Amino acid sequence: MKSESKKSSDGAHHPIHFRNKLQSSGKVSIKLQLLLDIAIVEGALFLCVEIRHIFDTSIYNYLAAIVPIFMWLGYFNSGVYRRHSGKTSMAMSLTWAWSKVLMMLVVLAFVTKVSEDYSRPVIVAWYFLAMAAQIGAHIVIDMVKTQYISHEKIPSILVGNSELGGHLATHINHNPWMYHKIVGVVSDDAELSWYEKDLPKLGSIADLRSVVEKHKARRVYFALPMRNAHQIRDLQLDLVDLNVDVVWAPDFYGLHTVSPSVREVAGVPLYFLSESPIVGGARISKMLMDKSLAFITLILCFPIMLAVAVAIKLSSPGPILYRQERHGLDGKIIKVLKFRSMVVHEEKEGTVTQARKNDSRVTRIGRFIRRTSIDELPQLINVLKGEMSLVGPRPHAKEHNEYFAGKIEAYMSRHRILPGMTGLAQINGCRGETDTIAKMRKRVEYDMTYINNWSIWLDITILIKTFSILISKDAY
Repeated sequence: MKSESKKSSDGAHHPIHFRNKLQSSGKVSIKLQLLLDIAIVEGALFLCVEIRHIFDTSIYNYLAAIVPIFMWLGYFNSGVYRRHSGKTSMAMSLTWAWSKVLMMLVVLAFVTKVSEDYSRPVIVAWYFLAMAAQIGAHIVIDMVKTQYISHEKIPSILVGNSELGGHLATHINHNPWMYHKIVGVVSDDAELSWYEKDLPKLGSIADLRSVVEKHKARRVYFALPMRNAHQIRDLQLDLVDLNVDVVWAPDFYGLHTVSPSVREVAGVPLYFLSESPIVGGARISKMLMDKSLAFITLILCFPIMLAVAVAIKLSSPGPILYRQERHGLDGKIIKVLKFRSMVVHEEKEGTVTQARKNDSRVTRIGRFIRRTSIDELPQLINVLKGEMSLVGPRPHAKEHNEYFAGKIEAYMSRHRILPGMTGLAQINGCRGETDTIAKMRKRVEYDMTYINNWSIWLDITILIKTFSILISKDAY
C-alpha cells in the first residue's frame, strides 16, 4: 500500500519525506571537520610561539584572528572535505589547501608591510606542525569512521539503460570510499549496452518493487530520460513505504551547462542549468583581487609602458593604442585596449584578419611587444574600469565571435563572466592564431572548464603559470 503524500496548492502530490536527512548531517560533519582543522592550526601556532618564548605576541594574535577566514575560503574550494580515493589523495589535498592558505597570509603580510614583524622559524615550524597534525587528525577520523561503519557496502539498484547510468554505476562501484554499491540494473531494454559485464539485469521496470525487496536494496538511482518524469514520480511513490533512498540523476548529458547546481527554493528543488558562478561574495573577492593587482601592476609597469609608447610613436605613424570592439560580460560590446603592434591599414568592413607568424603588417617594435605580451598591458585599464578581469576567457574580435557562434554550439556561453587578460586556455597552449574551428573549439572547452570550476585559487594558479610563459614562441 502506498503511503500518504502531501497535496500542494496546485494539486500536485509530493512525498512527505522529501529531503535526504543524510545530506544535512553530512554538511554538519563537514563544518565540524573544518572547526577541528581550525583548532589544530590555532593550537599549532600557539605552541610554536610559546616554544620560541616570544614576549610580544600581539602580531600573532592578529594572525590567529584572520586564519579561520582564509581556511574557510581555501579549504572548501580545494576539495579537502570531499570523498578521496585514499589516504595519499587526502594528504595531498590537505597539504595543497594549507599551503595556499599560508601563501596568501605571507602575501598579505608582505603587502601590509608587517612581514618583518614575524619570526621566520616560527612560521616555518607552524606550517609543518599544523600540516602534520591536520593529516594525522584526518587519518584518525577516517579510522573511527571505518570502525563504526560497516565494511559491507549498502546494496543499491540502478533504473535505466543509459550512458549516464553507466557512468554513474562505474564511478560508484569503483570508488572504495563510497558506502553504496550498485548490485544490478532494472531496465525494459533486452541488453544493457552502457554497463559493465559483471553488472546483471535484475528485471524490468515494472518489477522494481519486488527487485528492491528481494535484494534488500537501500537506495534506488533513477537514470531515466527527463521525458519519463511521470513514470519516475509513480515509481518513487510506490517505493515510499519501503523506506529506501530514492535518487534521481537527471540526464543532462546533451545539454551545454554553465556552472550547473541544484538549490531548494520554497521546498522546490531547482536545477540551475546555466548561471554565472561568480556572484555575491565570490564576485566581490574577484573584483577586489582584480583591481588591486591591476593597480599595483600598472604602477610597476608604467616606466616600461611609457618607453613602449614612445618607441611606437617614433617607429611608425599612427596611434599608440589600438582599440578593438570585442564582446564582454553577457555579450556587451567593449573596447579592448592594446599597444599598436602593426602598421595602420584598412580592412574590409565586417572583417578582421588575425595576426599570423611572419605577418608583414607587424612592426619591429610590434614583434617584440607581441612576443613578450607587453602589447596586452593597456588592458589593465580595462580591468580597472570593470570591463575585464585579470583571469577569464580571452575576448575575441566581434567579427570572429559572430563567425564562430554559428559554428560551435553554445559558443557564447563563455561570456557569462568577464573576459580576462589571461585564462585557462592560454596556459594550456591555446595562444596565437585560431585558424580552424577545431582550435577554437578547444579554447572554448578550456573556457567552459574554467567557468564551471571557478575559484579564487584557480585564478591565482593561472596568474602564476602565466608569468612563466610570458615569452612564448606561439605569440606573434
